Amino acid sequence: MTITESELREILTGEGREDHHRGVTVADVDRRVRVIRRGRLRVVGAVAGLGLVAGLAFAVPQVRNTVVPEDIWTGVMSQPTKTPRVVSTSVGGPILLDMLANRRYQEGGVRKESTVATGSSQFSVNLWCSGTLMKAALWIDGKLVNSGPCGRHKDGLIYMINWNRPQDDRASEHTVAGAVLRTDAQTPEQVSGTADVEQLLAASKRFDLEWGINVERTGAPGCQDNVIQVDPDTGEIVRLRCDKESTMPPTIP
Repeated sequence: MTITESELREILTGEGREDHHRGVTVADVDRRVRVIRRGRLRVVGAVAGLGLVAGLAFAVPQVRNTVVPEDIWTGVMSQPTKTPRVVSTSVGGPILLDMLANRRYQEGGVRKESTVATGSSQFSVNLWCSGTLMKAALWIDGKLVNSGPCGRHKDGLIYMINWNRPQDDRASEHTVAGAVLRTDAQTPEQVSGTADVEQLLAASKRFDLEWGINVERTGAPGCQDNVIQVDPDTGEIVRLRCDKESTMPPTIP
């Protein structure tokens, strides 16, 4: 153990204050050294204890009442998910599959008709015309089914009329007729309606005009197994399955 100069001076000063003023012996120095050593040990022990407490404060994490799942995805993947409804046909409206008839005419003011073999499939009829806004009428099997604006309006919009085969129609062929008629009306709203069609047709004179009628087969597209679709009417997510036993992974078109 090393005795510093200040500690040695403390020993000599203390002995000088004693009553008998005897000299400083080796035993006196040894006794005083032991006192100093014990004091140093207490100081070192206190500092070490403080260091240990501080170290534990940084090394030991705080413990909270939190349950940690074994798998980090447990909390997310355990959330309930809605299974898409399985459908056997594509959702949404029918699409155009192929052309059944494409009739072109060069004369307005007169009714034109033709017979179209449609089979048992669904079909739609569209009547279009060139030129400025006029009135068009459409007959199916002799019945007036639609009438309205046809051609280009001054605002730039192009109008045509159409008709879709009803679900209960099972005839394999149909007579499709149409006519484009001049009228004094200036707006699409004034040209709408079927009430004046026969009167306009009876009073109309023939005039040059290019127009036509398209008859197109409609239906659902071919089945694509396990395709995920969104119903455009409801926003519902559905799964198209051609074979209920299929194990193909789902795809999004």
